[in-house]
Amino acid sequence: MTISVIIPVYKVEKYIRRCLQSVIDQESEDYQIECLIVDDCSPDDSMSIVNDMIDNYEGTSISFKVIRHEVNRGLSEARNSGIRESTGDYLFFIDSDDFILEKSFKCFVSYAIRYPYVDMIMGNSMSIEENYLSNTPINNNDSHICLIEDKKIIMQNVLRRKISRTAWNKFVRRTLVIDNDLFFDVGLLYEDVTWTYRLFSCVASILIIPELTYIYENNPTSIIHTPNERANKMVWSFVFITDFLINHPPVIDGHRKLFVEHRLFVYHWMLRTIDLVEHFGGEQQTCMKLKMIKRKLLWSSVCHVRPFMAILFLTLFKPFCKLVKLNVFRANVYRLDYFVYKLS
Repeated sequence: MTISVIIPVYKVEKYIRRCLQSVIDQESEDYQIECLIVDDCSPDDSMSIVNDMIDNYEGTSISFKVIRHEVNRGLSEARNSGIRESTGDYLFFIDSDDFILEKSFKCFVSYAIRYPYVDMIMGNSMSIEENYLSNTPINNNDSHICLIEDKKIIMQNVLRRKISRTAWNKFVRRTLVIDNDLFFDVGLLYEDVTWTYRLFSCVASILIIPELTYIYENNPTSIIHTPNERANKMVWSFVFITDFLINHPPVIDGHRKLFVEHRLFVYHWMLRTIDLVEHFGGEQQTCMKLKMIKRKLLWSSVCHVRPFMAILFLTLFKPFCKLVKLNVFRANVYRLDYFVYKLS
């Protein structure tokens, strides 16, 4: 078994040694690792550290390949370059400011051998800063594995936010990604959202395991922590994501299903998008696009005769949008979501 590990590198000289060392620590005779390091024109000493570590590597089960971009092309294209160059049985993304635990790959491989038909295996991750596990135990028992082989149930859990929507820490069959043309949207912030949504739409089975396999670093210099510098791009990205989500309802066995869950999922993304627009503003074309999405969301609930859902969606429009700004509304929005789901 070969694992293709894809690590984009850009301005991470503080973290890259730890990240790459965590991959080297996975060395084993039971599998091969193809480590694809994408140099996205990092202006600091990140690649000097990478090259030094590669030169001093003395093991035999890891092969390194450095992919260099001539110009900075962003995280999405860096990951895409890694996918195109990969040859392994499984893909695994690691952000270069994060790292994996010593026996993470042994854990994934052992499950892959036990469940050879599973398309994707997901481990638990933990934030260094916030110190909590990421995966909500779908089976209400965090000490047991959870195997899901029903596409409808998979998408239900995605739409109910019970499954992590990050690209990293997912042990994914490479042929699934290649055959379904699952590449990241270029120029987008929060590109994981659309990519994982399409990924979960394609998988036939997933295995969620309780083991902690990935540590996430809250990097204060990362893209999502610099909104003032990238405000317009962030607003545009959220509008793009919301537009993508509303136009791609789950299709299972050739039929559109999970209408209520899907529209409520889009509604929550819409709330986050509106918050950004109100805080940072947005270009006229972007704001017009947002208005069209809001109307489409409301009109779809009316056409499908979902009165309680339509009432909830009215909070996106004046004068009802004042409710959204109230702390009491935000504190109970998921409860409202639950009641609307039950009544619809």
